[in-house]
Amino acid sequence: MNAVEFDPVKLVPVYIFRGNDAYLKDGVINKLRDVISADEWGVGFLRFEEDSDVSDVVAAADTFSFFGDKKVIFYAPQKNFKLSESDKTALAEYCKNPCETTVLFIEDSGGNFKFLDRYAEIIQCSNPGDVFIGRWLKNLFMLKGTEIKSDAADALIKYCGSDMMRISVEVEKLMSYTENTAVTLKDVADCVTPDTETQVFELTDCLSKKDNKRSVIIYNILMARGEAPAFLLSIITTQFRRIMHVMLSDLNDGELASLFGIKEYPIVLARRLSGNFTKLKVKKIVDNLTLNEYLFKSGAISERAALDLSFSYLLTV
Repeated sequence: MNAVEFDPVKLVPVYIFRGNDAYLKDGVINKLRDVISADEWGVGFLRFEEDSDVSDVVAAADTFSFFGDKKVIFYAPQKNFKLSESDKTALAEYCKNPCETTVLFIEDSGGNFKFLDRYAEIIQCSNPGDVFIGRWLKNLFMLKGTEIKSDAADALIKYCGSDMMRISVEVEKLMSYTENTAVTLKDVADCVTPDTETQVFELTDCLSKKDNKRSVIIYNILMARGEAPAFLLSIITTQFRRIMHVMLSDLNDGELASLFGIKEYPIVLARRLSGNFTKLKVKKIVDNLTLNEYLFKSGAISERAALDLSFSYLLTV
C-alpha cells in the first residue's frame, strides 16, 4: 500500500518501508501518534538505528507491552548493512509468530529485508509523482482555510524538486507571507528559491532544446547564487550520468533510484530529458565533463575554468 493509505487503527504486526521519501515515512509515524496517548507513546515507542544489533530489536519486539495496548518499534539500519544468516533466521522466526502487542516497522532502504515480505505489509514511500503531490498540496491549503492557484502549485512543486518535506516547510512560509490569502505564482516566485538541482535540470532541458539564450541566463543565476563551481560541475555531470543510465539500463525508475540510493524523482527527470539526446551524444558529454573534473582535481586548471569549459562545450555540442 502507499504510505498515504496507512490506517493507524487497523494495524498489522510487521510493516516494511520501501522508498526514500522522508515526508511519507514521517507521515506514517505521525498518524500513529495521533491515535496513541502521549503517555503510552513516551514509554512505548522504541527506535533502533544504524548499527543496532538485530538480536536487540527482536528481543524488544518479543516483549509484551506493560504500559499500554501497543508498543511501536522502528528499526532503520544503515543502507549498506548486511544481515547474517542468524539475523535473518531470528527476524523470520519472529515475524512468523509476532508479539500481539508489538507493531514493528522496518526501513528497508537497501533491499535487505525482502525475505520478510511474506510476513509483512509493505508501505511504499517512493515519491508519488507530481499529479498526486498537486492534489495533496491543494488539500493542504484547503485544510488551512485558504488556497493556492494551480500555476503557483506547479511552480512550488518544481522549485522544491517534488520533495514533499521541503514543500511542507515552504507552505508555512507562504502562509505567513500571504496572511492566509490565496497563494499566487508571484508569491511563490518572491518567497521560494528553486533548489540547485532543479535549476540544473532546467539548464539541461534548455541545452537539450538548443535554447542557448535561456541556458546562459540560468547559468548566470547559478553563479550569482555563489554556488561553488566544483559543486555545480558535479551536479551537471551527475545529471548527464543519470540520463546515460536510464538510456542504457533495463531497470525501471524505482529500481534505478534504489540502486543509487536517491529519490525516484531525479530518475524520472533524467528519463524525461533522455528523449532529447542520442546515446552517442550523451557519452561524449559525460566524457567531456569527466575530463574537465579530472583536470581541475589534478590541478591543471581551476574549478571555475573547468566549469566554464564544460558549459561552453554543452552550448556547442
